[in-house]
Amino acid sequence: MTIPFRAIHYFSEVARLGSFSKAAERLFVTQSAVSHQVKILEEYLGHELFVRRGRQLLLSAVGRSYYDKINSPIETIQLATRGIKSGTDGRLRLALFGSLAVKWLIPAIDEFRQRFPNVDLSLQILTQDGDFDTAKADCFITTKPPKTGFVIWHLYDETLRPYCAPALWSELRDLEDQTQIANYPLLSAASTFASQEPGKDWQVWFETFGSKIPAHTKIHHFSHLLLASEAAKYGQGIALLNEFMTTARERESELFELPFNSIKTDDSFYFIYPEAYARNPSHEALTDWLISLCKGHRAPVEPTYDD
Repeated sequence: MTIPFRAIHYFSEVARLGSFSKAAERLFVTQSAVSHQVKILEEYLGHELFVRRGRQLLLSAVGRSYYDKINSPIETIQLATRGIKSGTDGRLRLALFGSLAVKWLIPAIDEFRQRFPNVDLSLQILTQDGDFDTAKADCFITTKPPKTGFVIWHLYDETLRPYCAPALWSELRDLEDQTQIANYPLLSAASTFASQEPGKDWQVWFETFGSKIPAHTKIHHFSHLLLASEAAKYGQGIALLNEFMTTARERESELFELPFNSIKTDDSFYFIYPEAYARNPSHEALTDWLISLCKGHRAPVEPTYDD
């Protein structure tokens, strides 16, 4: 019997989506057709590939091992086929965090389009970091680069600096000691560190002086940097912000960067795309442009190709 390639394709979709019905919708076939193909593959391999626990569908040990081995080659074939079928490599879909897109990329994207008019760049929201579905995007900006199958470019390490509205800075500029900002409202973003601990960002900032946040300090809590940034613009306090999450226009008139200590978070940002696109001109153009946007923040480095 020849290798059942259709059955392998159907199995990979079920394994990726965790559902026979969802795989059927994706493949535009019936659920029974998907089940039949998976059964063909199981008979060919001589092993069960899935187990059920109540309503939950799980890969068996053999199924997990098999999927891990075939997933990357299947994806490479799909990408290569898609590129030839389209007849051009000029269309790029970049997935990234919404706040990074709004504050950093969108204000600068016209420059990219002028420099590379043949590249049709569209932006997608990366809803879950680490979910690199190449059916939805061709490249990604992430803090969690995958271990295999992708070209990885390091863009920058996240650094936070204190920002506030210009009116508030007029009061702060005469402080004799940086830690005296504890007398003003502090704006904290829980998403800054993986622990999601409220106030962790300011706790780390005060630790750079070997001190703790004074008990009397008023701290307003937000879930994300974007919200803390907006609150700072409206004069509600001082926020520790990633400058890539602020626009040049905001820094000119709405947000003042305080000449105080900065801190590094646990996050670094990476531009990644499948190794199948390693020498694609459009991906190379976008890589060069993104690196140019990050110049002055770190030295460019060569990409890594994970084995």
